[in-house]
Amino acid sequence: MRIEKLDRGPFALGVEIVRSASEQGPVRVLPEAPPDPTIVFLSNATIARDDLSVLLDGLTLPAILCVGPGDGAAPQADHPLAQRRIDLLAIEQNAWVLAARDARCVVVDSRTELDWALRQGGISVWAPSKLVLDAARAPISDEPLALALWLAAEFAADDVLLYGVAAPEGSTARVMD
Repeated sequence: MRIEKLDRGPFALGVEIVRSASEQGPVRVLPEAPPDPTIVFLSNATIARDDLSVLLDGLTLPAILCVGPGDGAAPQADHPLAQRRIDLLAIEQNAWVLAARDARCVVVDSRTELDWALRQGGISVWAPSKLVLDAARAPISDEPLALALWLAAEFAADDVLLYGVAAPEGSTARVMD
């Protein structure tokens, strides 16, 4: 396959990809739809646990980890839309804190990245800003646990596990130790 950008002058800019049957190794076929994940909400106390890696070892994969903001105070803005972004970014900062605790945790922020990560069968840590702000069916609340439950519905999650927080009334989420 060859793609060239048309340009003035006697030269061309582009890329060419050539593959032959003799060079092909085994082909890994990914499923058309990503598998249904396990959604896991972790409190800050859970993120700080000494046995966090053991907890992650016991998860059914693929899993998407969700967190709330860190324990520090987030900046305050006078405009509600600016404050919403600040609050979502505070959650994302804490997602990076979690990812730094275990190398298997990869922070992802878009539907495309989440779908790819689910197909790989690993552990993703959700950074919610992009998905929440771009959603056609936006979540009812930006409260972190409500966002996790919204994500579970969006991805038809097999299971929702809550570590360090109580389940909301009427939720099917399971509270874990």
